[in-house]
Amino acid sequence: MENKVNVFKNKNYALLFYGVLVSNVAHILFNFVMSLYVLRIAKEVYGETYAPLVQGVYLGVAGLVLLVFMPFGGVLADRINKVRIMYLTDYIRGFVILSVGLIIFIDPGSSIKLIALFTMNVILGLNSAFFNPASGSLLKFIVTEDELPQASSLLHGSMSLQNIAGLILGGIMFSALNIYVIFFINGLAYLISAVTEMFIKYNHNSHREDKDVKVFQEIKSGIKYLYNYKAMFSLLLMALTLNFFTVPIINNAFPYFIDYGLSSETNYLFSSFLTVENWYSVILICFSVAGIIMAVILAKAPKKESYGNALMGSIFAFGVAIALMASVMILYYLDYLSIDMTLIFTVVSCLIAGLASTKFNVPVQIIMQNNIDHNQLGKVVSVSNVMSQALIPFASLMAGFVISQFSIISLYILCTVGLGIVILIYYKKKTYVQL
Repeated sequence: MENKVNVFKNKNYALLFYGVLVSNVAHILFNFVMSLYVLRIAKEVYGETYAPLVQGVYLGVAGLVLLVFMPFGGVLADRINKVRIMYLTDYIRGFVILSVGLIIFIDPGSSIKLIALFTMNVILGLNSAFFNPASGSLLKFIVTEDELPQASSLLHGSMSLQNIAGLILGGIMFSALNIYVIFFINGLAYLISAVTEMFIKYNHNSHREDKDVKVFQEIKSGIKYLYNYKAMFSLLLMALTLNFFTVPIINNAFPYFIDYGLSSETNYLFSSFLTVENWYSVILICFSVAGIIMAVILAKAPKKESYGNALMGSIFAFGVAIALMASVMILYYLDYLSIDMTLIFTVVSCLIAGLASTKFNVPVQIIMQNNIDHNQLGKVVSVSNVMSQALIPFASLMAGFVISQFSIISLYILCTVGLGIVILIYYKKKTYVQL
């Protein structure tokens, strides 16, 4: 009989899994709360017209910091202990969030709160730039080759569970608790995660390179390595442009819908027991529920020789889901669709998008873990993250500008048309068949 792999018997993997679980739940909960809280604080300071623009700047600042410093994080991940990077950055995040929570508790005024939030945002973005490459490249060093497919699938699937937990808690806590209490709980969660990660053991000397090598030379090395991997490089360029047209809908348009659409409705689906914040949780949770379902399916699926056609199918399905989502919202703002039907169709489109997104992301992780030289993995993970996310800060700024200066409908139309063009171009190039 064939022996079944149980990756949780690997103590280091279990510690990584549960440490990242706590850290990510805290991260997701906090991002959920901030997406609404910043919009409301900005409205108090700058008014309803410019609040979406301030929110866009807030989202763009963290993304820009992440973009600039993540290559340096990748270099460090290949030179020093990845675990040490993880728990140190989690400690910093925990203490910073607790400090800003104390400022909000003191209640110095909306302008001071906004300054504190932006300062915190920069520090958290900087920490993520070092945490993400370290955690993203650690898996290969603590599991065997046989454990890798299951470990990767379960870790990605757990992210969906983390999303669900974080979003449920975020919706409940934002409705029921003072905002500073959420800051304190979130800060403590990061500290707990840091303690857990300290017990992960692995031979970090196995990936240490010559310390005399210059940082920028190593970043260049990672870029060159990825550029020579033509199929993956092309895929990441496609992801870069897809994210530019997708992220504004999730990060900018959804909170706007909650605060300026659903909140203005006197009656909506399940309004007797779901607040508007709870509905925001439900909508975002749909991505995660679908992600869990797909992750379980992929974890049981046999390893493929080629993932190219499956990746293209996933991209197409994702594009259809986002287009449906945008169309539903446009019809709602034009008063052609009731709020109840808007909520139902939005949930359906989010479920489709979640299935397609996970079916795309898990194979990409497996391809990278299997095919990239382990001495280059940290740099390549950081470079690939930068490539796929490089335009997100500018997308958030663009979204805030379009909403405040034109209309929310204009944003949906722009994103839908852009998404369709990107998918069509990538489909015609057919570089995906090499993956």
